[in-house]
Amino acid sequence: MSSICDSIHKKIALCGMVLLACVSVFAGVNQASAKDVGEININPTPQEMEKGDKGFPLTPRVGIVVGEETDEHAVNELEAVLKDSDVKKINRFQPGEKVNTPVTIWVGGPSENEASANVLENMDVNGPEALKEEGYVLATGKNKIVLAGKDQTGTYYAVKSFKQLIQEKKGRNWIPQVQIRDWPEMPIRGSIEGFYGPPWTHEDRLKQIEFYGENKLNTYIYAPKDDPYHREDWREPYPEEELAKLKELIDKANENHVKFTFSVSPGETICYSGDKDFELLTAKMEKMWDLGVTSYAIFLDDISQTLNCEADIEKFGDDEEPVAAAHAYLLNRFNEEFIQTHEGAERLITVPTEYSGNGTTFYRERFAELLNQDTVVMWTGSKVVPEQVTAEGAEEAHNVFKHDLLLWDNYPVNDFDRNSLFLGPLVNRDKHLTEHGVNGVTANPMNEAEASKIPLFTIADYTWNPFNYDPKDSWNRSIESFGGDAVEALTAFAENSYSSPINDQESLTLKPLIDAFWQAYVSGENVDEKAADLIDEFTYLQDVPNILNEKMENEKFLSEIDPYLEKLKVYGEAGEVAVKYVMATKNEETEQANQYREELIRLFNQSEEIPQKMGTGVIKPFLIKSALELAPLELTLDPSIDQFWDAYKANDVNNEAEMLIEQFVELKQIPENIRQKVDNQAFLNSMEDYLNNLDVYGEAGEVAVKYVMAKKQDEETVSDYRDQLYQLMMEAYQMPQKVGDQVIKPFLIDSMWSDLNVVDYRMLDGVNQPRGGGELIQYTPEYGERTGTNQWGYEVTVVDGKVVKAGGSNSIIPENGYVLSIHANDWLRDNATIGKTIRIEDNVVLVTNPQ
Repeated sequence: MSSICDSIHKKIALCGMVLLACVSVFAGVNQASAKDVGEININPTPQEMEKGDKGFPLTPRVGIVVGEETDEHAVNELEAVLKDSDVKKINRFQPGEKVNTPVTIWVGGPSENEASANVLENMDVNGPEALKEEGYVLATGKNKIVLAGKDQTGTYYAVKSFKQLIQEKKGRNWIPQVQIRDWPEMPIRGSIEGFYGPPWTHEDRLKQIEFYGENKLNTYIYAPKDDPYHREDWREPYPEEELAKLKELIDKANENHVKFTFSVSPGETICYSGDKDFELLTAKMEKMWDLGVTSYAIFLDDISQTLNCEADIEKFGDDEEPVAAAHAYLLNRFNEEFIQTHEGAERLITVPTEYSGNGTTFYRERFAELLNQDTVVMWTGSKVVPEQVTAEGAEEAHNVFKHDLLLWDNYPVNDFDRNSLFLGPLVNRDKHLTEHGVNGVTANPMNEAEASKIPLFTIADYTWNPFNYDPKDSWNRSIESFGGDAVEALTAFAENSYSSPINDQESLTLKPLIDAFWQAYVSGENVDEKAADLIDEFTYLQDVPNILNEKMENEKFLSEIDPYLEKLKVYGEAGEVAVKYVMATKNEETEQANQYREELIRLFNQSEEIPQKMGTGVIKPFLIKSALELAPLELTLDPSIDQFWDAYKANDVNNEAEMLIEQFVELKQIPENIRQKVDNQAFLNSMEDYLNNLDVYGEAGEVAVKYVMAKKQDEETVSDYRDQLYQLMMEAYQMPQKVGDQVIKPFLIDSMWSDLNVVDYRMLDGVNQPRGGGELIQYTPEYGERTGTNQWGYEVTVVDGKVVKAGGSNSIIPENGYVLSIHANDWLRDNATIGKTIRIEDNVVLVTNPQ
């Protein structure tokens, strides 16, 4: 199915290229040539756009032809756009009236404005009738402009695209010659204010809704976790002051063609079968109906899987899955007694308690079986914050839930890491999700409303047109749109807040410069040049805060990022000094090196006092490695390890073994040398994890070489070395991994288990016992039929040494195998995938690739 769709989309794109070359639809049009027509950037990226080589100026007087059914918000928006483009007089005409304006715009498709059909026909342009809902046609030519939607929302979106189409020119703004046929791939596109921590302010929400309208996002779900009337005190009615604010939000949403979905999260305390609680729930929803809400959600996420009242225990206690039965009962009752009795109400949306993961569970199976088929089920993907959402995963989840899915995408939310900003683009979301049961995406933004707009721009682009979505290109356009005159400085700032749980790319300009510097440092080639390049970038980062504060007018955004700017400035100063320290040390300029080291320590300590993170995994490690005079092990140690194994296979390994042992000994000595040279305890405390890694990994590497050599030579010391290596490896995996895990850890695994093809290892925390926080437990048939675990973990089922099932909780324990269950940790999810083999030796779980 996917390959067929790809082929269709490629053919459409090819046809578009041919049409661009021919520009047949514009043949014979007598228009001024636009030799300097600028690039046309419309967000979201249109599905189809043909651009001619001509155009016309937007004259001081413009006519608009408006039908009785033409969307009034679209007309209001168009008039505002024209006035912003210095149009002095706007004449309004009805369909059928004779127009006499130099430039005329027909607003609304044939369903709104009967006159647009004839104009499109005369322009040899197909109308919007065959497009998906919310689609539109935008055509310009012969001083005529048609903004024709499939429906009223489509017309509104046509106006938004027209706004981006206008090009500023000296004298009069310019209308390029184009034909756009556009429609959204996903029916539901928007955000869910569903994060923990400080909710957005009322002003934040109003600006967000305007932003959604600008970028063709059509959904806003109101679900702030820290709104007491939404969750904790859901039974309490909203005070009049809060109702007035909600009314303003609802009206603003309607103006911007954004569906305002009102949600309640009653699951912590509600009596699911209780009439009194149901009356309170419907009374709250009825109040919202009176304010203009037509879309509703009842959320049951992040609650315990228990029943809250005796009535529920009596009603659902004998069900095979009592909690799932209670949840479905409440939702079905609300659907029947509220949604179905309010004409115009949208389909009910819910979030089940087990909302993450693709696989089946007993709760999910029963919930899917009982839930009314009209209800839309929200799901977060393979995990709460999934690195990727695949078509295969969506299909698996859809087959489990058996209902239309709405992806609650926990990006760019940062409530779990309040000292980080996630400003990079949306990545790793399959373009075929709608073909596998997913009706759309609602992104959970950051607590920082303005900063959230940078990634939300890309989410709008993806959800509208996933087949042509390019994350980096979309992000560049987002930065340009958001940054204005400060685009260069904003790029530098946002590049150093680019990574996130879904994207490990970071510091897009700085990291390659750091890598090039270390390469030159190790090789001795062009090191002065690379050092100068890196210093230049660190120097520019020092200037970024001042540039942004001078050139950006978005005061709210500047206040949100203020501590991050402070951190970036200090990092810029520290980075410059770090390069100079490394170079002075390399050139044996002892006195200067000592001065630079003291300054580096001072700046590093200053940066540590600012909790906000910048350049995660790039800047701080560079400062520490510079202070340690430790070039990346990938450049120094890794080649020696490869040489060792090559020599080992060739049976001529003694020299390589001695050289490798010497390198591990040098690594092991770095912590002691640093502790002797540096008397700044705050700095040493910050480096402790790195120093401990070098202590343990250095010693483990030395022992590993000796163990391999003792095995090869059949020495009596083999057993002793193996025991030492085992103890050091168990110590190493429990440490925070700062240095050595990418190079030394694989070497240790290959040394210890050379014949098993081991992927990773971890100690068991227990067998056949309740699972505690962060623990990995093995459950065998002796424990019982099922593991009895809650939803806050991950499990794999192992039969005959092979992983046969992954995901879920409270799993059935197979008679000929066992279940591994881990709490709040991705180790099993990342390593023990279906088909991998599992061995348990000396209380250590070994994940291996099948031989």
